[in-house]
Amino acid sequence: MSVFTPVSVEEARAFVAPYHVGDIIDFQNIAAGVENSNFFVTTTRGRYVLTIFEKIPRADLDYYLGLMFHLHEAGLACAAPILAGDRSMLGALHGKPAALVERLNGNDIAHPKPDDCRAVGASLAELHLKARGFSGHMANWRGLAWWREYATALVPHLTARENQAIASELSFQAGFDALNLPRGHIHGDLFRDNVLWDDHGTHHTPQMIDFYFACEEKFLFDVAVTVNDWCLDFAFYPNARLNNANVAALLQGYASVRPFEPEEMAAWPQMLRAAAFRTWLGRLGYHHFPRSSELTHPKDHAFTERLLAFHVAEMKNHRDLIEAVA
Repeated sequence: MSVFTPVSVEEARAFVAPYHVGDIIDFQNIAAGVENSNFFVTTTRGRYVLTIFEKIPRADLDYYLGLMFHLHEAGLACAAPILAGDRSMLGALHGKPAALVERLNGNDIAHPKPDDCRAVGASLAELHLKARGFSGHMANWRGLAWWREYATALVPHLTARENQAIASELSFQAGFDALNLPRGHIHGDLFRDNVLWDDHGTHHTPQMIDFYFACEEKFLFDVAVTVNDWCLDFAFYPNARLNNANVAALLQGYASVRPFEPEEMAAWPQMLRAAAFRTWLGRLGYHHFPRSSELTHPKDHAFTERLLAFHVAEMKNHRDLIEAVA
């Protein structure tokens, strides 16, 4: 799903005028994303992404855009919101909040190699450290409380086997919030399509986009979310497992910037399960509670369930791997 709110070129031209970025010369829908309506905007002065926020409360957007701006100013390679003439970051389209964000050069990588994963791990650790000076606050709205609430809403739509698997994982994760692990601002959704690589310079640099799952949470959870997408063994599909070479590289890259603490290494298998569980619940929701849009971008919820089952079976091996490489 991608475009929930159609926008004409004339409407887009009126929206971007206060940002003083020139006149629009090209305007396109973006066929990606599941939460917001997104458009590529090319003007006489640059390239941008226009986002209409379909579900995010207006009050929360100050956090997301503020964090992006802070990280960009701190030197992290990430997209930055464009400020209007009055220094505001948010406008409105069709009665919904909207923003204009820098469009980064580069493309995503479908099948990353260890060097890519190492660079992503290092950049994620840089984000966690550079975000420490940001004063905004945002609870993890897709944390344990949401898992429980959403699992209840899904019950009538699922098979007995699926409901049993969810109940079992909720029981296992019951102490998630009580885990005393390093925490701070996280990206929360650093999948492969949320990193762009600009190969025109001297460095193969990962650039982060789409911070609308960012929140304050355990750093290790953010690492697990990232590993669960970047380190898949694609040759094994449609079955699910991780590519250990990619996992090792990503963990090493992260630890080269922010070393893991012993308590984090002990909790690593649980974090992988928690990250897969959150994604599975979300994709079940997209499947069973679809929203109408101009574009469709389906998510493979069955694969994510298989990934969770893999993590359940491989807990000891996951612990051994992080201890060996970090």
